[in-house]
Amino acid sequence: MIIDRAANQSGRCRETAYDYLLLSDVHLGSDLVTHLRPWAAASWLTHEAGVDQQLVSMLEHHRRVQDPSRKLRVVFVGDFLELVGMSLPAIEVATLPTREERRHGLGSAADHVVAKIHAIAARHPRVFRALCELVSDGHELVLVRGNHDIELHWRAAQRALIEAIVRYAEPERRPGLRDRISIHPWFYLVPGLLYVEHGHQFDVMCSYGDPLVPTCPRDTRRIRRVPFSVLLRNVARPTRGLSTATYEDVSFGTYLQLLVKLGFAGSAWIALRFARAAVSLLGEWAAHVGGDCRRRRHALCLRKSRFASRTGMELAQLAQLEALHVRPAARSLSVVLRSLYLDRLCALLAALACVVAGALLARSRDVLEGISCALPAIALAAYTCIGSDRGIEPGGRMLTGAAAIARLLCVRWVVMGHTHRTLVQELGAGAQYANVGHWGEDDPPDERSAQRARPPATYLHVRLEQGRYRADMMRWDALEGPSLAALELPQQASEARPSGSVITPIRDARSV
Repeated sequence: MIIDRAANQSGRCRETAYDYLLLSDVHLGSDLVTHLRPWAAASWLTHEAGVDQQLVSMLEHHRRVQDPSRKLRVVFVGDFLELVGMSLPAIEVATLPTREERRHGLGSAADHVVAKIHAIAARHPRVFRALCELVSDGHELVLVRGNHDIELHWRAAQRALIEAIVRYAEPERRPGLRDRISIHPWFYLVPGLLYVEHGHQFDVMCSYGDPLVPTCPRDTRRIRRVPFSVLLRNVARPTRGLSTATYEDVSFGTYLQLLVKLGFAGSAWIALRFARAAVSLLGEWAAHVGGDCRRRRHALCLRKSRFASRTGMELAQLAQLEALHVRPAARSLSVVLRSLYLDRLCALLAALACVVAGALLARSRDVLEGISCALPAIALAAYTCIGSDRGIEPGGRMLTGAAAIARLLCVRWVVMGHTHRTLVQELGAGAQYANVGHWGEDDPPDERSAQRARPPATYLHVRLEQGRYRADMMRWDALEGPSLAALELPQQASEARPSGSVITPIRDARSV
């Protein structure tokens, strides 16, 4: 069995024409948080997860209507599993749990991740059975690694996921089915047609640096820590009422309102958890300043060289793709401080100090001196409330990166996920960028707002018609079936490229 089938990841040297279904951010397992939220066992975990019916019915529909002369490739554009945000008791695992893992649940060691995958498969049996039926019909399943399932880096975890899918088939059929499932560490490429990457490497809060080796330099048995994973495990999961949705848009004032709502005791606890997160991230920054050892750098170069050889790409091309990614937050002290609002906290504390100093001066010496000392407090307080842009919103960088990828690799569609926002944008020269939205939520059910209670369940359907590929952004409803999706931006028609295939602009359902 080949897990990272890099020789076939790019879709090269295939005579058979495929149709493609591309969807992202299913987040299976996001409701498995019983270690930190034990009430889940007697509440939402007693009901079937809402995403199951949607996903299973969509797969069954397309298996039924698919042209028998062609096969389907179903591509999950990252975050198929919610591995990072799960919270299960750290028991019955060979790798000794750390203090953080005893506090927050199973971590990122290989055997921990295998245990989490088993729990997800037990929670979503209908989904795994539907995927098994998909590959049993001769179709293929492609999974691109995202930031929430970055722990699929481990071979043992990849084998566990594949076995959880094929277990529903007869034993003698399983070897053939395994070959139709591939897990991709960075991107999935169909030359001239598709480039698929989750998009978290364009997000300063979620970037792991090297896209092929996200392990921690100080403990190679575990995945390195980044702001998103540290804040998710240390702050968001243990705190009721704190959603992780659109973290890049949440203002400092929103967090202050939450502290008022939590009261003194609740604020003290979240402050402690936040302090632990800050210490953890500052430790990551300090480790980067210390530098990776020569052996690790050599291992990274060797792995990248092998990856380039298997995918048939030049090392220079991989270097150009990697150069488009953002610098991880943990490698810059200023970004760490901004991403955690530590700059605002320091400004707030300085403002309070100026106020106290001004009051003391006004009382003991001169009122004018006290007022002049309080003026900086006003400026610092204003910065605390308004501040500067943290620069962590990834959407613009993803779009810019998609345009560069389309030029570099000459593909028709650059497809990403990550932001949970369904979007299509013209890139010029007949290429398009598509963000396929989301099917699930990374928040547990008790943190999902009414507006986000039902994800849009959008996907890109790329299919061959009369010798030419076309694509439509679709929305799935288990009762009504597929329909054209409403998009965030109006689209303009694109001209056909000389290659003989055609791009059909992905239309807004309101104009149909």
